[in-house]
Amino acid sequence: MAGTGDWLVDQELFERGDPTFVDEVRRIDDADALAAFAARWMDDRRPVARAMLLAYLDRPLNSYRHEALVKRMFKRAEERRDDALMSAFLVAFDRTIRRARRKRWRVEQREVATVEEGRRLLASWSAGGADRVNFRTDWRGRHHVWARWVEPGSAVMPQGTVMPRGEPRDAWRWDPTSRQTQSFQVPDWVYRLRLLPRDFRNRSQIPADRRADFARWRLFSVATRHYLRRRVWRYFRRLGRRSPERYIPAVTEALLRYSDDDASSGLALVDNWGLVHILFHHSPVLVSDDRGWRIAPGRSLAELEPAPMFARLWAAAPRAVVELLCRSTCRAVRGWAVRMARRDPASILSVFPLEERLGLLEVDDPEVVDLVGSLLRNDPALANLPVERWLSLLEAAAPAALGLLTELAGQHVPPELVGTDRAVRLAKLRPLPLARLGLQWLRARPPRDEVECRALLGLVEAESEPLRPELLAWARQALSGSGQFDPSWVVAWLDSRHEEARAEGWRWFLDEPRARDDVPTWRKLMESPYDEVRSKLVAELEAQAGGAERFRVDRGDLDPGLLRLLWASVLLNVERGGRAKPVAVRQLVRRAEARPGDLPALLPLLAVALRSVRGPEFRSGLTAVVGLAERNEAARDLIVRTFPELQMA
Repeated sequence: MAGTGDWLVDQELFERGDPTFVDEVRRIDDADALAAFAARWMDDRRPVARAMLLAYLDRPLNSYRHEALVKRMFKRAEERRDDALMSAFLVAFDRTIRRARRKRWRVEQREVATVEEGRRLLASWSAGGADRVNFRTDWRGRHHVWARWVEPGSAVMPQGTVMPRGEPRDAWRWDPTSRQTQSFQVPDWVYRLRLLPRDFRNRSQIPADRRADFARWRLFSVATRHYLRRRVWRYFRRLGRRSPERYIPAVTEALLRYSDDDASSGLALVDNWGLVHILFHHSPVLVSDDRGWRIAPGRSLAELEPAPMFARLWAAAPRAVVELLCRSTCRAVRGWAVRMARRDPASILSVFPLEERLGLLEVDDPEVVDLVGSLLRNDPALANLPVERWLSLLEAAAPAALGLLTELAGQHVPPELVGTDRAVRLAKLRPLPLARLGLQWLRARPPRDEVECRALLGLVEAESEPLRPELLAWARQALSGSGQFDPSWVVAWLDSRHEEARAEGWRWFLDEPRARDDVPTWRKLMESPYDEVRSKLVAELEAQAGGAERFRVDRGDLDPGLLRLLWASVLLNVERGGRAKPVAVRQLVRRAEARPGDLPALLPLLAVALRSVRGPEFRSGLTAVVGLAERNEAARDLIVRTFPELQMA
């Protein structure tokens, strides 16, 4: 139990307006002190005190022995006709009732004449959804078939959710000094948590594995919670009849306090007594009694449509519906507002500015986006929206709004107003609609100078996998047709981390003479970090061995060190390159024959192939070394010293 000193510290926090006061006061369990503090808290006119009070009501009503504090604050708010505070109480009391579906088991047992008949019956029951089946034969030889079905039952309030009353209960412990059993008192929640009374000191020492049980409790009995929910709704019902000008602002304030957790399922939705009254009071799908709402026989929640109490007041306040669309964090409330807006779109549009509609495109709710789309499509103001605003909307849009927003931007944004760098930035994004829009703008204005051409190089890092091949093919064609072609652009394609970009880059390399015949480009590709590029480069060297003299490996146009690096990377690759390795060996031999001085540096590379455990590589290496020794007497002695395991005839 919290001490007097703790309560004095908490009151000091309250006087200072410290936000931590809310969490600290929830730890106080002195019911008398809390009851006396209720009037002081309610009478404090400071905005910070008001904010702390609303924050307290946003927390679950499960603080031990806080019944008196909550009840007295509620009565004062009701007496003062404080609409905003009563809205907070409406939501807080709605959250205290959460029913759960209770399972129901149906069992059927039969006696059959034969085993085959029993097996057929078991198979039919299993196909019919039986949870468990069983077949047995008793001592008299009779055959019994048994099955169980699990069916959803009625919704009931879970047991054990009522907060303990705090009545002291007696406990006993052995006193070794007096050698007698002594009695002492502990709160009843110690027994509810199955704690040992002798270990009890205060509530802060509850074991971590038991705190979740404590958090599930709620103040007041279930009957009292139902009464409080009915009473707070009665306040708003009277408000709508006696002060209709205050009703819509008050219930709008309440609706904005609900969250997705408050309506996480259909059962949770109808457990909100006040919420359902506000939104669906006249719906034939729901019926009510003193214990809450339930679905009418033969109906389902899929049929639920807006049927609010005081519908006339809602029809006269379209701005309140817009507020719910823009600010509500509860999907059920937003869905209700969407359906209300569809009933009279003209009145909604008259109080729904363009910027607010555009702001809703950041909400990932298909219903809201669909409504906003219908309110935006024919708006002439979209044509005057600056390009910068369109781009910011595209980058901040929710996934559900991407299709709509890219469609509108494609219609209202002239491509000539979008710079190449901006279009490339958009085309590189992962969402497919954004990437398609970026490509659409790029197609409309091919690159005109070197700066725009270099901006297109960024497309090699495009994140949209479905569109990446099309993006790269278009960029390759645009760059090849520009008057500022640079062979290094092909290298950028071949150095990309994406396999599709490297494949497109290799096709570009083969088809583009300005890159294929460029010696610096070959030198850069020899240092490629990608195995498939190096293997293709070796194959291309072999294909050109009898063609373009510039790239014959027996000439000195290519750096000998880079060539050795290329051959070594191919021969030492243990994962791929099986077809390229024999080609590399042949090129090594030709280089050694053309440049005998390079033989000492090339023999270690031939040794990799000769000593390979793989048959094709070993045979190509052996053939190359033996053939070189037979054709070159000067090389024979060096080969024998390098490969002592070879027996030369």
